[in-house]
Amino acid sequence: MNATILNREFKHPADNWYQIEPKGEHPNRAAKIVQVIDDTAVTSIVNRFNADAEAGNLSHGHEMLIDHEHFKHQADKETIAYGWLQKLANRADGIYGQIRWSGTGQTSVDAGDYRFFSTEYDPADLKVLNDGKVKRVRPLKLDGLTLTNDPNNKRGKPITNRVTNPLPAAPADKCCPDCKCQLIGGQSSALMTCPECKTNFASVSAPAASEQKNNQVINRMKNIANKLGLAAEASEEAILVEVTKLLNRVTELAPLADENATLKNRLTAIDGESVDTLLAAHGVTEEKVLNRLKPVIAALPAAERATALVDFGFKKLEAGNGGRAQAPAARVLNRGNAAGVAKPEVTEAADEQAKVEKIRNRCSEIQKSGVKFDVAWAQAVSEIK
Repeated sequence: MNATILNREFKHPADNWYQIEPKGEHPNRAAKIVQVIDDTAVTSIVNRFNADAEAGNLSHGHEMLIDHEHFKHQADKETIAYGWLQKLANRADGIYGQIRWSGTGQTSVDAGDYRFFSTEYDPADLKVLNDGKVKRVRPLKLDGLTLTNDPNNKRGKPITNRVTNPLPAAPADKCCPDCKCQLIGGQSSALMTCPECKTNFASVSAPAASEQKNNQVINRMKNIANKLGLAAEASEEAILVEVTKLLNRVTELAPLADENATLKNRLTAIDGESVDTLLAAHGVTEEKVLNRLKPVIAALPAAERATALVDFGFKKLEAGNGGRAQAPAARVLNRGNAAGVAKPEVTEAADEQAKVEKIRNRCSEIQKSGVKFDVAWAQAVSEIK
């Protein structure tokens, strides 16, 4: 029996979390790349967005503008806000976001004018994974979000879905015991035959239906007891005791959520300081390079960061001797006059490293007064010529 369509509205997700990027490999012919949205990409994009949102470092403070058709990049187009992206979540099938819709955006998605999202990534936030003609890149940070009906990255869930409402449920005493279908009450006796299994309900007595309803309740209680780890025949009192324990446990865990958030923020800050130190140790001093390189290095696992800097051409400066490269000790030769091998002369490169060491030391002194690393480094560079 086909249910009559009673409602053709576009429905939003029940939990108000929208999929903005599906996992997978997404070719972009215009850019001649393949975007790799894997677990590493999703984790980086979600963590960096949420950290920037909490710190107010997004394009519009704590939120990111959602326009339509990427119009914000065209000077001759309007930049009406259709919504504001507030938070991201990492789920098994991709990236999901919480959105505060504007009046224009709410009307557009409710009416089905726009059904999909299109993401934006800055080239500086793409990690190249191969050297082929068509490069495979892994996005590490979300740079923008827009509404569209023609997304490049396919297989994403639509913003809204059309839904159909089933027929109203029938009273319990009208339930067909054979096929479990339900008939709407109040109809003529001609409809007392199930259109699916052809059972005649005239023979189903009220007491039989009542007994069936009681059995359904008992079965549900048994299922609840099993979920709580109790025997299927557990009493109502025993079930309530276990439910109370769960509620108390939730109350105990609630304060830990704030503590966990505080610890995560502290770890993020410590990790940022570690990246600053690593960049300085590899001689990355130019502010423009620092601003571009720091987010890329921070998104990598700690064990891979130093290697990545070397790959980028920034070799680690050797410690000691005021920043100069340490000359090897003279080798002792026990033959002839036992003359040792002379140490090589210090090169201009070593002098330059000595200068970097002075700048680093001065930077550390300035930081003690509460100045941020990048500001302190710039001041130290200006002082030491």
